[in-house]
Amino acid sequence: MDAGLCSTCEHSRVVQSSRGSRFYLCRLSETDARFAKYPRLPVLKCDGYDATPDGKEGGNKSAG
Repeated sequence: MDAGLCSTCEHSRVVQSSRGSRFYLCRLSETDARFAKYPRLPVLKCDGYDATPDGKEGGNKSAG
């Protein structure tokens, strides 16, 4: 699935479940209630979007 802006955002973190599902966690949600913890994908517009420096998938990956 295309995650839209979340896939190249500095503030997103990919969380993978033990069943293999991938979720995009928005770390801005930790300090700003305007942002959903797990936004509905694909995200096409976001006031908090910051592109990763290399334009590749951002965030830290984590097994859940």
